[in-house]
Amino acid sequence: MLTSEAEVLGLSPDASSTKAAQGLKSPGKWPTLGSDEAAVWGECQGSGSKPYQTQVDLSGPSFKCSCPSRKFPCKHGLALLLLRTAGQVAASDTRPLWVSEWLDSRRDRAEKKEAKAAAVAAAPPDPEASAKREAKRWSRVDGGLAELSLWMQDMLRQGLASQQLDDASTHQAWRNMAARLVDAQAPGMAARVTQLYDVASARGDWPAVLLSHLGQWQLLLDAAARRDQLPPAMLDDVMGALGFNQDKAELLATSPAVADTWRVLGGCQIEGQGRLVERRMWLLGERTRRIALLQDYAHGGRGYERAWLVGRSYAASLHFYPGGAPMRAIAADASSLLDEQGDASPSLLAHSQAQRSWRDLAERLAGNPFQPLQPLMLQGVHLHRAEGAGWQAVVTDAAHEGTDGEQRVLQLDLPDEQAWSLLAASGGHPVLAMGEWSDERWRLLSAWSLVGDDGAQLIWALSGEVQ
Repeated sequence: MLTSEAEVLGLSPDASSTKAAQGLKSPGKWPTLGSDEAAVWGECQGSGSKPYQTQVDLSGPSFKCSCPSRKFPCKHGLALLLLRTAGQVAASDTRPLWVSEWLDSRRDRAEKKEAKAAAVAAAPPDPEASAKREAKRWSRVDGGLAELSLWMQDMLRQGLASQQLDDASTHQAWRNMAARLVDAQAPGMAARVTQLYDVASARGDWPAVLLSHLGQWQLLLDAAARRDQLPPAMLDDVMGALGFNQDKAELLATSPAVADTWRVLGGCQIEGQGRLVERRMWLLGERTRRIALLQDYAHGGRGYERAWLVGRSYAASLHFYPGGAPMRAIAADASSLLDEQGDASPSLLAHSQAQRSWRDLAERLAGNPFQPLQPLMLQGVHLHRAEGAGWQAVVTDAAHEGTDGEQRVLQLDLPDEQAWSLLAASGGHPVLAMGEWSDERWRLLSAWSLVGDDGAQLIWALSGEVQ
């Protein structure tokens, strides 16, 4: 695995990290280099007196570096893997202590996680105590939702036109509402308030966006008020939307593992406040044909437990969070990158046919109307730059053989630099595109070129953090 420079650079968070890593792939910049079957390590001389200690657990790969960068992986981790793929890191029988301690700590954490999951499965929590804790939290959440309901009513009573989103006092009012929901132990609802302000304040059609979300919020408030009457799957969706997070150990113990070969369709990193970075990776099971969303968070350069290469396949077991249309999942520790690059599976081609793709999206929304972010894959996509409207995707749906098909125009959420890169990679030809659909916008994450009748090769993937 990771036998080529292209595969290593596929882990790069942005173009600047790629360029910086290329400048460090000289053994002369590394006073210490070594590797074995489990890890590769090295010390890279930086601007300070003490070299940076860089190490990579090859089972992930997972990275750790003593440099202050908050990017994951940092340029030193990328450069270290580049040196390894070039055959410039010699095998060593002895690991440095700092490498062994890190690998041991990762193994210990994995074992503790497994032990905790086993303990949860063997001795489930006291249902009476759990019910009391949940009732106490719901009383706080209900108070916060009541304030949100009054705030929404005032907004509609005054008219959406009164929402001067570029005004500092309006921004502060939205921030205060989000903070109140955090205090009320409804962080999921608080995040929705913050995200809606950020989206609406950047859109020319903000009244329509605002009204659409307020309607969805009212549906969520009504569902929360009638939670005793909801089916279990819908209640799980409501609680998830409000921010009731299930313990990962409990999920591993109670949710059945779904073993499959998972193709990584695309991913993005979203930079938030306080140096918090959210990473979303979308996977497709080649046998089960299930869509999975792996959602991780990193703060202050801590990094993630593992890296996922867009376009590659992993043999893994995923545990899905419960709900009406479950997509979010966590991966068990025993996941491994398959050596074969290969073409995309027939599952991707089947899911990206326009009629099937839109139908799947509608079914997922019907199963869970509180999940606004949806994966969307479409074949026959042409990139087009419209004057005054930015980048658009012109999608041709050849519904019947021998017909020209119907054209659909979708507005893209794609920076200029990324759009030009995709256009160059496609050569102007139609592609199979994958991305996130939200608020009538499509954020492209990857593009694939069709090969023959039953294959597709990755030609482009979104890089860097999305602001």
